[in-house]
Amino acid sequence: MMKHILIFLMFLALIGCGSNENADSNNKIDLSKAMGGNSDENFSTVTQPRKFVFPDDHGPHPDFRTEWWYFTGNLTSANNKKFGYQFTIFRTALTRNKNFRTSNWNSNQIYMAHFTVTDIDKNNFYFDERFSREGNRLAGAQITPLKVWLDDWQVKQIGESINFDLPALNIIAKTERAEINLTLEAIKPLVLQGDKGLSQKGDQAGNASYYYSYTRLKTSGKIILDGKDFEVSGFSWMDREWSTSALSKNQKGWDWFALQLDNNSEIMYYQMRKNAGGPDIFSKGVLVDENGSSEPIKKEEVILSVIDNWKAQDGTIYPSSWILQIPLNNIDLRITPAIKDQFLDVSVKYWEGSVKIEGTKNGNSVNGRGYVELTGY
Repeated sequence: MMKHILIFLMFLALIGCGSNENADSNNKIDLSKAMGGNSDENFSTVTQPRKFVFPDDHGPHPDFRTEWWYFTGNLTSANNKKFGYQFTIFRTALTRNKNFRTSNWNSNQIYMAHFTVTDIDKNNFYFDERFSREGNRLAGAQITPLKVWLDDWQVKQIGESINFDLPALNIIAKTERAEINLTLEAIKPLVLQGDKGLSQKGDQAGNASYYYSYTRLKTSGKIILDGKDFEVSGFSWMDREWSTSALSKNQKGWDWFALQLDNNSEIMYYQMRKNAGGPDIFSKGVLVDENGSSEPIKKEEVILSVIDNWKAQDGTIYPSSWILQIPLNNIDLRITPAIKDQFLDVSVKYWEGSVKIEGTKNGNSVNGRGYVELTGY
């Protein structure tokens, strides 16, 4: 316990939560400042497109300050019970270069992980958070074989098969009440987000990330909730990003949508929000068709309307249903949370959860499931 408290305090000190500058009176981290510019100019920054190389880019990029391996999915059991899950491991560097020490505990890398399960039929939301240092292999990331872990929470390569540059993966995470053991296999090629994988988030140079996604991964395995096992199957979504600075001073957060439709197409759209209200010009997304081909979508091509809200226990109000329209592509969707309360009351508080989708595309009825992330509220 003391180890995790110490690491937690180190993490908060790193992003400035202990100061009034980066936290409000309720001790919530100011996301825009935590993910804004960094005074240590030794870190690499995202300023121009790059050539992605696999499997190397599935692994860590320690010369950048921050990166994450992000998975969400919507799954169904044999008796038609519906679930959602999120599993994310974040890496944050204290310094670009590791100080030379002989101790195995020496580390300049801090890892954080979030794990959630949404039991849609029972209206229950399970969530947990962990921290650890990289030293002594308490946490870490490696390329061959691919593995990212924090204690016994892990994403790891299984077998030798490679689909669309991604090996089959096994995700394992367990808390006192919730557990997942899932196998994921890519069934569509990866999508380079933004400009050939450079996703510009703000107006200053370097306020960007390298960003690619696998928008549909066949998923099967087991969910255990309060001691009860469920064999499940469905689809997952994988995001990979790394950067040193993402948000500008005039931005407060984002609304991010990852939508998988039942016609085997996907939509990703993130709306950057200004401090003064309204979407920023850097909001953007991508459409992926049934065959895996993708095309970008710009802010001015998307109409996103909030039609309901939800209040968390801490009093924060989040949007809680939307109409998303892309007129040029004849898309008109209504997006509704699978359950209202999918709020992560953790060190960086945010709403992230499973959603259901209904609407039309090219005049045809479509349905689907997806995930929405709401930060900076």
